[in-house]
Amino acid sequence: MTLMEDSTRFITATPIQSTGMVPDVLKARIKQLETLTGLKLKRVRHDGAMEYVSRDLQSWYEDEGILSEKTAPYSSQKNGKAERVYWYIIERVRAALLDAGVEEEPWAATFSSVIHSPNRSPTAVQDVTPLEALTGGRPEVKGFRVWGSRAWALKPKQQQRKLEPTTDVGHIVGYTVGGKAYRIL
Repeated sequence: MTLMEDSTRFITATPIQSTGMVPDVLKARIKQLETLTGLKLKRVRHDGAMEYVSRDLQSWYEDEGILSEKTAPYSSQKNGKAERVYWYIIERVRAALLDAGVEEEPWAATFSSVIHSPNRSPTAVQDVTPLEALTGGRPEVKGFRVWGSRAWALKPKQQQRKLEPTTDVGHIVGYTVGGKAYRIL
């Protein structure tokens, strides 16, 4: 599930197993963005898919004072920015998986990793990064690594045996959310 904050172009993506998870994920992401910015969300624009117009979600929109805008059916151009962002991410996920020579197994980690960079890179529309526009603070980029590159993960002391290697070899498939660590496959 991909969301984009319109004014800053900040993107969030959450891998979900079914469309039934959309209402809970949407509520959590909206709350997270409101907490991060200190601002109240005014409007949600979507394509009118059933998961966005459920009775439960509609009553939540009303309780929160959020306007739910549906674009016209079969007209993805009316939701242009969000559609472009989604395909932008999908193309990069496909390229990353192909470049690393891995199957589709880590697609969810790849998806999350792919949006990490654009949120921390300046856009043509604004002089600051989407994350900086959203939070007011400059993002930290010194920990960026090439997706799919070789990495060594240190085993915890409890798992180390006397003559075995103290590290496991893998490939970087992303960054932890809300932390300072790499995800290694």
